Amino acid sequence: MPEALFLVLTVVVVLTLGMIFWAVFALTRAKLGRVAAQKLSLGSDGYVEVPLAAAFGGWKGLPWIAATSSDIAPLLRLGPDRLEYRVIRFKSRPYSDVSRVDVRTTIGTVNIVIDFHGSWRNFAGNAASLENAAEAIEILARKGCPLSNRAEQLRATIGAEQLRQLTEPSIAPTAG
Repeated sequence: MPEALFLVLTVVVVLTLGMIFWAVFALTRAKLGRVAAQKLSLGSDGYVEVPLAAAFGGWKGLPWIAATSSDIAPLLRLGPDRLEYRVIRFKSRPYSDVSRVDVRTTIGTVNIVIDFHGSWRNFAGNAASLENAAEAIEILARKGCPLSNRAEQLRATIGAEQLRQLTEPSIAPTAG
């Protein structure tokens, strides 16, 4: 009898873990799809908001390793003279602080990685869309931010004719 009970409990545990994994996977895919379908938008304050699925605070030179992460309220806003971002705490920096803009992709992830002068930390935001990442990178390049080879390749791959006109006033305004 104890062997049968052990077998039943094992099946219940395996099925429960499988259902939890499936639920997390389904919710993550749904969120990535929603974020990828959104477009960059211009707020009434003149900042372009880049839709993000998640944000990460990492270290320069250590890709895919994050010290902090959040998918609750990630933020990347590109203003006339500075950028604003949030992983856990809100931060604002002038474009002159940006030492490099990179892009890193894998399944379901299109991270815009921003390194800063004088800091060993960086910001990465999952735009979940190559088009949105390319548009954000284009805006950052026009603000004078240096791009990595991967970021330059993304700009070339997407192509100027496929990018929307990225002077900030032509991006669709949002209410509030």
